[in-house]
Amino acid sequence: MRILAINTYHGGSHREFLEQWISHSCHEFSLLSLPARHWKWRMQHAAVTLVSDVEARFQAGERYDVLFVTDMFDLSTFLGFVRAEIAALPRIVYFHENQWTYPVSENEIRDLTYGFINLKTAIAADEIWFNSDFHRREFFQASADFLKRMPDFSLLDLFSCCEQKSFVVPPGIQQTGFEVERRNERPIQILWVARWEYDKNPRQFCEAIYELDRQGISFRLSVLGQTSPEVPDCFETLCAAFPDRIDHWGFLERQSDYQRALQQADLVISTAWHEFFGISILEAVNAGCIPILPSRLAYPEIFSKVPDCFYDGSTDSLVSKIIQFSKSIQADSLNPVLRDQLQQITAQFHWSTHVMQLDQGVKNCRRRTDVS
Repeated sequence: MRILAINTYHGGSHREFLEQWISHSCHEFSLLSLPARHWKWRMQHAAVTLVSDVEARFQAGERYDVLFVTDMFDLSTFLGFVRAEIAALPRIVYFHENQWTYPVSENEIRDLTYGFINLKTAIAADEIWFNSDFHRREFFQASADFLKRMPDFSLLDLFSCCEQKSFVVPPGIQQTGFEVERRNERPIQILWVARWEYDKNPRQFCEAIYELDRQGISFRLSVLGQTSPEVPDCFETLCAAFPDRIDHWGFLERQSDYQRALQQADLVISTAWHEFFGISILEAVNAGCIPILPSRLAYPEIFSKVPDCFYDGSTDSLVSKIIQFSKSIQADSLNPVLRDQLQQITAQFHWSTHVMQLDQGVKNCRRRTDVS
């Protein structure tokens, strides 16, 4: 099948998702993309800006079977500008995130304009794909809450059909390319892989590290993830407090360096208050890390088979769980079944096999649209 894919924020995990799908897929893709910057402007202008590119490709003889767009795109506006042959295509929108519940900066007021663009795009799509069921439920709840506050013409009837055309289609992960031998005699290495922003709750991570030190637990640190222009105060203090215990600090540009850092670590920690899926955690687990996760967000649906990896959200519970696993790893007494279960969880997301779910999803959308 021939897929016209439009990705107006082509960077980070959005770009990785499409590039990996395209490279593994049995389908033929024609990709239109824009640089990953000025996201608010992208959501306002891209639907109009890209019409001329689509028209040029159509005039050059390109034809498509399915239209695939992501959540940073105003699909309803695009359909009003594009030629009828494109507007008539089966339409899939993939929600990496949504602007109802994506965390805004601590001092910023949420602009509901962009959540409403997401909502109109969902209504205009034939199918809505979410990266997790947690995200799907959160989007529909937030959309309904918004519409119920409207004074009239709330669109609730129109919106009610959206859940019936929604599906959970997680992203994939790359398979590990090489092995790094873990030595039990060295201090445990603790890994952070989230963005350096407040919604990932770095303060709690730092509090847990200080408590481990107070209790005399030996450890080393790798603090990775996408950095922000202003390093969180708690991270600056942490770096200054343990300069001799840090193996990696900051964003690693090269994929091979990042992968090696994951494979050198023992425990990967999440303290996130918000996470639509958690692909960086899955990548770390795939590399051999034991995850320690709060029992919230999308984590319970992904890691339901390994309940021992969850803590109750408190710092005391997090520290206790870190100490528990640290002792088991260093004593070489970690239950081998746990590692097997974790590898079984990540194996289902390997692009080499996971791509079949996406490819089949496109075929199913086309078939359902033809029937209707």
